[in-house]
Amino acid sequence: TLGVLVTLAVVAYQAVVRLERGPGAVTTTTQPAVSPQVPATPGPSRTASTPSTPSTDFVLPPGWKLRDDGTGFAVPVPASWRFSRDKDGRPRWSDPKTATFLLIDQTRQPKPDPVRDWLANEAARRDGYRAYERIRIEAVDYYDRAADWEFTYTSASGTPLHVLNRGFVTAPDQAYSIYWSTRADRWAAELQRLRVVFDGFRPART
Repeated sequence: TLGVLVTLAVVAYQAVVRLERGPGAVTTTTQPAVSPQVPATPGPSRTASTPSTPSTDFVLPPGWKLRDDGTGFAVPVPASWRFSRDKDGRPRWSDPKTATFLLIDQTRQPKPDPVRDWLANEAARRDGYRAYERIRIEAVDYYDRAADWEFTYTSASGTPLHVLNRGFVTAPDQAYSIYWSTRADRWAAELQRLRVVFDGFRPART
């Protein structure tokens, strides 16, 4: 799981977060390709503020749309967010006002242990993040198997960033990573939107 997610995290880091020099997607696919992620300013942390098990009675909030990239998954995203792809083709949605963004990665070859996968990814990538600081890497209750990698780091422009990278397996041949990045000073304010993303995400296969 995390292996895939780790790859996502690395690639995301390289291509998607190049402008902030931030992290990448998760670790539930193949293998990461660039340095890791993480911040310098610890913001509000942990699972207390981040949802785990997806909601079975999810209702799309006003001002949100269900988005996909044609591969079968669906994810709720604020209607005003802009869609783009990183250099490896991964879908990314970003808030034009705050620079908060969501990146989705996936793999058909999940790793068996998401936590171990994230730990390996962190060891390989952490030096690529300025002022990287881990908040937590731990298993969470989400789909079949899942783990969160939460950290902070400072972008090349000096902005403290806060990232949550969730890698999870939904089927024997399907895993995803949901990579959420925001300015550290906006972490608490953005948590409700992150909850909507986790509650409303629907994989191609379970």
